[in-house]
Amino acid sequence: MARYSAQVESAAALAVDTGFAWLMASAANGYKLRRVTLGCVAGATTPTSQQLVVGINRVTSAGTTPTAGMTPGKLDPNSAAAGAVWNTAYSAAPTNTAADQFRIPFNSQSGVDLPWELLEEFAVALGTTNGLAFINRDNALPASHKYVLSVEWEE
Repeated sequence: MARYSAQVESAAALAVDTGFAWLMASAANGYKLRRVTLGCVAGATTPTSQQLVVGINRVTSAGTTPTAGMTPGKLDPNSAAAGAVWNTAYSAAPTNTAADQFRIPFNSQSGVDLPWELLEEFAVALGTTNGLAFINRDNALPASHKYVLSVEWEE
């Protein structure tokens, strides 16, 4: 399996229950999420100490007019291009399931690095309506504060 990576910096002062990144499967193949690294930046200042929660929610529709995506990076340059699509905005965001699949709590003055390797599986089935949404939960980010999210996956 080939491995890929993508990154995003969220909008500043992100409201509660606002999605800021989506990793969508392709019609040809699904993927396995392998690593999520999260942190918080506040411009040139130290982030305000605050408990943050990012939810990872399964997506059940493709959404409309994705924008601001990026081409995923190949961790092995010999791999084919990624099938999964990385987006950071939609005119109408994809529909999520009722509950988060996983919630990541951390302090804004620290970071978190979560691997899903070996027996830990976080799989997304093939199909353009399948994917994962990364959503700010519980507390709004203060002014000038942004999430920094990096993900790795296998296809």
